[in-house]
Amino acid sequence: MLSPTVKTKASNQLCTGLLVIGCASRILAAEAPTDGGLNLQPTLPIRSIATAELSQLELGRAAFYAQWSIAADPQATRFTGVGPLFNATSCSVCHVDGAGGSGPAGDGAAPPELVVQLEAPSADGAVPPKGDPVYGRVLNTTARDGVQPEGVVMIHYTEREGYYYPSGERWYLRVPHYRIVQLSRGPLAHDTIVKPRLAPPLFGVGLLESVDEAAATEGAASSRTGKRKSDGEASWQWHQGMRVLGRLGWQAKSYSIRDQTAKAFAREMGLTSNESSSDDCTPVEKDCLRYNNTQPPDVSDEVFDAVVTYVRTLAVPAAPAKAADSSQGAALFASLNCDDCHRSSLPVTLPMGPTQRRSASIAPYTDLRLHDLGNEMTDEDASGRTIDTRWRTAPLWGLGYRLHQVETATFLHDGRARTPEEAILWHGGEAAHSRRKFVDLGPRSRRALLHWLETL
Repeated sequence: MLSPTVKTKASNQLCTGLLVIGCASRILAAEAPTDGGLNLQPTLPIRSIATAELSQLELGRAAFYAQWSIAADPQATRFTGVGPLFNATSCSVCHVDGAGGSGPAGDGAAPPELVVQLEAPSADGAVPPKGDPVYGRVLNTTARDGVQPEGVVMIHYTEREGYYYPSGERWYLRVPHYRIVQLSRGPLAHDTIVKPRLAPPLFGVGLLESVDEAAATEGAASSRTGKRKSDGEASWQWHQGMRVLGRLGWQAKSYSIRDQTAKAFAREMGLTSNESSSDDCTPVEKDCLRYNNTQPPDVSDEVFDAVVTYVRTLAVPAAPAKAADSSQGAALFASLNCDDCHRSSLPVTLPMGPTQRRSASIAPYTDLRLHDLGNEMTDEDASGRTIDTRWRTAPLWGLGYRLHQVETATFLHDGRARTPEEAILWHGGEAAHSRRKFVDLGPRSRRALLHWLETL
């Protein structure tokens, strides 16, 4: 374990309400201090933050929590440029304290943190997929004056019941049904893939970005090598003509925090940057194009870099106190083969300075690979046709914090699961065997496993 935390007065002022991986020039590790009501994880590798970085972190946090104003707003601050089409005006709307969206509570219009991505099918895997020809890559539900919002996403849930554990206890699943209404520019293309996506947690993404590539790709070769189905596959993306490993997002579509941040700024807030010089307006959306700002970018390099630094240093909340049956829960997790995909240890290479690197291990409970979770977890296109869909194993670290601190926490890619138990019961495909073993557990063992998940 690394040395205990030593904080300076200046770093304490910045750290109030700010979760960072280290927060002072002499910090080497977090000895479970409390910042903004959240405990930092004492067992994770913590890189030191130089005093010179504190001002950048402060700027990044300010930009992350700022309400960005509409472009050309006479009352605008330095955080301006939102629109013409957007879903939210602040990163914090969807990522409060890095915890991700809380998800829909029930029927009605989708909340801002549930974004509907749109994707045109592509027969060539080497070409990054495009969006809908009219509505782009994200359905934007809000617009500045003079521009029509693209539409409204309505959700209706039906309760699936009548299922029992062998012990006689009944379990339920909440099944989502989506309708996109008030489309302002005609229907979606019939083959456009409709992808409801809940804002994922951001804490710890700096560590996931540092996972050694070999750890996320070993065993993920072609099935011709004889790999097990549960090994999954690596997510390869294309950037500037080069193949790069996808690590972040529900389907590992982003290869870095910079990539993920640029996409969110451009597609969900209408903010351009040098990383993404165009927003999500399409040539069909003439009213949107009238307000496009070509130069300079809405987000300056200084602010963009600061936001990336802030997100990269969001720490994972410390696990709650271990329950008396935690060892039994951990053993059950392994016996159900959940750890085949939710791996408890991954190697990382961390920057410790301009030229220094350090090898360490983290416990994110993910393998960063893509897996088939069955037909009930697939996307559909606008015509209702089921699309083959694979999911990056969701990290489980910080789960205890979300359960205890986030109001109406929901789980899975669209927030359909109201509890970790429901999330497990939705697993099929490669995880079907583990799900069956979970269902077969007795009540006491099942409670022990679920209580253990609350300690992550």
